Amino acid sequence: MDGLRYEILGPLRVAHLPSQQLRASKPRQLLATLLLHPNRFVSTDLIADALWENAPPRSATANIRTYVRALRGALQDAGLPAPIDTSAAGYSIEVGVDELDSSRFESLLAEGGHLRDAGDTRQAMQVLSGAYSLWRGHPLADLTISSAWEGSIGRLEAQYRGLVDTLLDLRLEHGDAAGAAVLLSGRLTEDPYDEQLWRRLVDTLLAAGRTSEARAAYSKAVRTLADELGVEPGPELAAAGARAHNGHTANWPEPGIPAVRTPEPEAVEPPGPMAAPALTEPHRPPSQLPLDLPDFSGRDEYLEKLRDLVCGRDPVRPPIAVISGAPGTGKSSLAVRLGHLVREYFPDGQIYLDMRGATDPRDPGGALTDLLLSLNVPDFAVPADPDRRSAMLRSELASRRVLIILDDVASARQVAPLMPGTGASAVVVTSRNRLIDLAGADPIPLDTFDDREATELLLRVAGSGRIDRGSPAAEEILLACGNLPLAIRIVASRLAQRPDLSPSELARRLRDETHRLDELSIGELAVRTSADLSYDSLSPEEARLYRLIGHFAVGEFSARVLEPVASPAVVRRSLDRLIEVNLVQISSIDPTGKARYRVHDLLRLHAIGVGDESQKAEALKDLATLLDALLAKVRRAAAALPFGYFGTLDYEGPLRSPDPQPFTDTDAIAWFDSERSSFVPAIRAAAQNGLHEHAWRLAAAWGPYLDMRAGFDDWNESHQPGLVSAVACGDRRGAAILHRNLGQLALYQDDWDAAWHHLTSAAELFAEVGDRHGEGIAAVGVGTWLRERGRPDEALPQYEKAVEAFVEVGDTNGEAVARSAAASIWLSRDDMVTAGRYLAEAFLLGVRRGDRHREAKVRRRIASLRIRQGRPEQAVRQLQASLAIFSKIGDDHCAAYARAELGQALVAVGDDAAARKMLLDAIEIGHRLGDRSVEGQAAYDLGRLHVTTGNVDFARRYLSRAIRAWQQIGNDARVAEARAHLTELGADLAVS
Repeated sequence: MDGLRYEILGPLRVAHLPSQQLRASKPRQLLATLLLHPNRFVSTDLIADALWENAPPRSATANIRTYVRALRGALQDAGLPAPIDTSAAGYSIEVGVDELDSSRFESLLAEGGHLRDAGDTRQAMQVLSGAYSLWRGHPLADLTISSAWEGSIGRLEAQYRGLVDTLLDLRLEHGDAAGAAVLLSGRLTEDPYDEQLWRRLVDTLLAAGRTSEARAAYSKAVRTLADELGVEPGPELAAAGARAHNGHTANWPEPGIPAVRTPEPEAVEPPGPMAAPALTEPHRPPSQLPLDLPDFSGRDEYLEKLRDLVCGRDPVRPPIAVISGAPGTGKSSLAVRLGHLVREYFPDGQIYLDMRGATDPRDPGGALTDLLLSLNVPDFAVPADPDRRSAMLRSELASRRVLIILDDVASARQVAPLMPGTGASAVVVTSRNRLIDLAGADPIPLDTFDDREATELLLRVAGSGRIDRGSPAAEEILLACGNLPLAIRIVASRLAQRPDLSPSELARRLRDETHRLDELSIGELAVRTSADLSYDSLSPEEARLYRLIGHFAVGEFSARVLEPVASPAVVRRSLDRLIEVNLVQISSIDPTGKARYRVHDLLRLHAIGVGDESQKAEALKDLATLLDALLAKVRRAAAALPFGYFGTLDYEGPLRSPDPQPFTDTDAIAWFDSERSSFVPAIRAAAQNGLHEHAWRLAAAWGPYLDMRAGFDDWNESHQPGLVSAVACGDRRGAAILHRNLGQLALYQDDWDAAWHHLTSAAELFAEVGDRHGEGIAAVGVGTWLRERGRPDEALPQYEKAVEAFVEVGDTNGEAVARSAAASIWLSRDDMVTAGRYLAEAFLLGVRRGDRHREAKVRRRIASLRIRQGRPEQAVRQLQASLAIFSKIGDDHCAAYARAELGQALVAVGDDAAARKMLLDAIEIGHRLGDRSVEGQAAYDLGRLHVTTGNVDFARRYLSRAIRAWQQIGNDARVAEARAHLTELGADLAVS
């Protein structure tokens, strides 16, 4: 509903946040716990119980802090405020009544109750219907329900039951029998043994004129009570059943309700000598559904959607559902389960045909004959012409209510003649193909299980006590299966049949990717065999691309990245076909409107293993070609970025590959932005296939973009495997580059131990290989570490060493960086003359190079000098110019520092309103990027500003925020400074 940001009345949902952005279970459990107690502080102990079910680890408090940071980041990435507050009492999430569905639900309940008590029952019904529409199932149904939640969830469910009862009375009072029937059906799914509910459902259906459904409901009630409880219907339910049998409503014999009359039998002429023999028994409706899986689980939303579709009451358009999905997603099992669930809605029969689409597709003409015979058409009456058979089938189905399941369909052409033309029959089709050209069909694309469904299937098939929910072994097994239902069923069956096989041993076996598909086989069930059937339907060019994707697609990828091995037209056609047969899926649409693709991990392993030896070698050659082209394009795009990169590139000298399509700076940024999600998977793919040089060079090559965009997560996830690959292929210079880049990242994130390790390792390796430029880059990093850790006297020699190296190799950009950094040391010594000289030289170097980015950075240092000289107006001008440059080229990280420093300068010139705006922006950007230094400094300055303006509450809030930010990075000196101001603030209040 409009306005809702958080929904817990069913599976957990967050507005604008795709599920894959918050996949980790612990942050989801944490968010659910906070939302169950909105606007109240939840203690760390209760959160720990919810996350670890009364057995928290010793690191629980630290882990919770990590999960809170991850949660805030995910919410901010989705464009939502992250109103999670921290205090000594715990954590609290701040949400309005109309932002959380449970809060709105309770508000509407209260409003509806007041209206009903006041006698406005129609308005009460409308308001309470709004509350009912918010309920999507059991609260937090997709999460593991913690005992810490039981009280809150139990209260919500009790309120829901009371709502349904009240709403039922109101709808009957106002003559909405159809709406009341829907409510009763929902209640009976939760309480199927309540005779009074069954009685009310039968009478309500009668009142709605749905006599056949009333009879079916009574029959189901009788079966349910007999099968489960061993009892006969009570008098009231039996009387309702009699009314349904006679077609009477509960108001019978009041006038206006017609009686059911049995027509007089017509006179029938005796059969002639050539007449067909009379049937001695009535025809029985077909009942051909295969056995339903006793351990079927999950797919509740799909079943609800399919049930609504096939049981619709449209007399003109028979419902046709196409369940499509990748091999092993459980399409057939879902169709069969649906058929058993809706049998009573199709009293004229249920027909099942295996169309053998993946092996030996069945001829439509033969399938038509089988359908007509199943409908009791005599074989001598079946027309020879397939078109006439199709017409006869439409005539037979027009007056019947039959469910037809067509399993494993190859194409729309195979089943188009089998479709009904009108009436109340329904068709459910399953196919590996999407069948988008089947007229009148509703697509039901099937994906893998979510985490909850996967866990339930594993536990149910493996058997009681065989594997523990949430155990490391269970999580590893499900991760290896990629939540694919067929794979989970196979491993769970193996656990059930092999008491000697422990879950941990099975997890160990599945860990080996080279033999994982061999483990996913038992009896006639095998993931490899299921995928082979889809692979065999591919053309040679489609199969070649599929094999390449197996090696390359460790994550998301675009069509463009595959074009070095085939023409764009071939790539497009092949991907279309792979999507159609569900071997590849569309994952997302990028901002330019281009699709991004993904392949299930087990299908990726299948793609690696298919083909003969020459085809496998061809796939590796294609992968190397693809990575060569990608690396060349990354280098060209990085060279076009609108600033001089302070770092070491993976190659020396000018670009060695031709540039058929030169990048502008705007094009380069746009290309990196659109392809950003491809690079980390490409690096992993290169490493996994032994192409280690490609792996480390790709990681290093996009360093300039990562630095500009402050892509900290991508930075770490690409450079860590890149470093491993550089070591693996013995490239010491490559290892030095990646150590230095990781050290720079650690500096940005205030991870001081990691920064020192990487920066000193880089300095040693650059010296060993004689890379003077690299030595200068590493020296600046080491100097910055020393300066930030309060050792400026040791930092200055590092900066001077860097200046010497950059002058020697002729790198004016590096020289400008080193001189600017050295100036900060002279500033700390109050040597304004020397600092000014260094800054002037750095500024001139940037201007002469035409490097606006470097110019902007030096302007920040000059502003610091002007503040120390007592010239804040000039500092404001320098910082405004600096911020304009950073903003224009999209460097949010440097812009955050410029905003924070500009806020300080604006305070100094007395422009408090503009200063508040700048400081708030700096806090928000610093928090989003994970840079606690700038977040803490801006919050501290804003708190001090509120102290001077007398706004005590805001002063306390922002000083506390500064303390939290600096605590996270271990900056004890700044924490003590902020605490002293808080204490002073409290003392001033006490005096006043």
